[in-house]
Amino acid sequence: MVVIFILLIGGFFGSEFLYKGDLKPLTSPLADVGKNVGLNQWFPQQVLGVQTGAPEINAKSAFFIETNFGQVLYEKKSHDKLPIASLVKIMTALLAVEHKSLDDNFTVSQTAADMEPDKMELIAGEKLTLRELLYGIFLISANDAAEVLAEDLTGRRAEFIQLMNSKALQLGMKDSYFANPTGLDEDGNNSYSSAYELVLLCRYAIRHYPFLVDFSKTEHIILPQTKDHQDYDMYSGINLLTTYPGVVGFKTGFTPEAGLTLVTLARKGSHEVLGVILGSGDRRDEARELLDYSFKKLGVQ
Repeated sequence: MVVIFILLIGGFFGSEFLYKGDLKPLTSPLADVGKNVGLNQWFPQQVLGVQTGAPEINAKSAFFIETNFGQVLYEKKSHDKLPIASLVKIMTALLAVEHKSLDDNFTVSQTAADMEPDKMELIAGEKLTLRELLYGIFLISANDAAEVLAEDLTGRRAEFIQLMNSKALQLGMKDSYFANPTGLDEDGNNSYSSAYELVLLCRYAIRHYPFLVDFSKTEHIILPQTKDHQDYDMYSGINLLTTYPGVVGFKTGFTPEAGLTLVTLARKGSHEVLGVILGSGDRRDEARELLDYSFKKLGVQ
């Protein structure tokens, strides 16, 4: 099936995009679920003009937008295909909330419990809710939690990875590839995307499942012991939550190949800025500079 998106060029990008044609609803590859899978019908404006006074950053790629009207605030090689590290887990989380409720239980396998390096320290046989696992994914980028979701949601990890790539195409992410649910480097088969396409993914996730922001903005949480699992004490790895007013998440990542990666979400007044940085050596300071620059362009101090 070919879906033709009509991209409106020139100042009309604030509205939701419509697609034309006699199209059947796209359904999830999880046939037993039977839920419709949403299409992304929103795209940012094209970058216009020279970025006067923009910060000089060393990151390989970056893309910052105002999400309500799609105004592009900063762009550097935003369509370059690059490894994205744990930003992959945003897709993992999106698929989980698209098909399950937050109170649904997931069982930890030994394979998931053995995942390294960043992890909740899950124990094989434990049962945790999707809500609890999402705290692990957003606060400490837990690879074991991501693997639990991938294994349990479809019954087979390979099918989940197929689902990730199907969803990417539905969102218009034609230059992205997901090799696993964690973002860990794999020999010769690593996940990749672009700053532009990660903005599509994150803006879609935030608009359709706004409670994901509640997970990403949590600085610290204790999950008490239950009959199904031990207790968990987790602190967020997003430094900007406590050092930059207005930041409400969203996700960090790192592998030796990808370098430091970041999706940041900040809200001031009526404006919401969503930014992606890939291949950075100093994502925190570069994010601060780009957020300052973005809000200044919006006339917000």
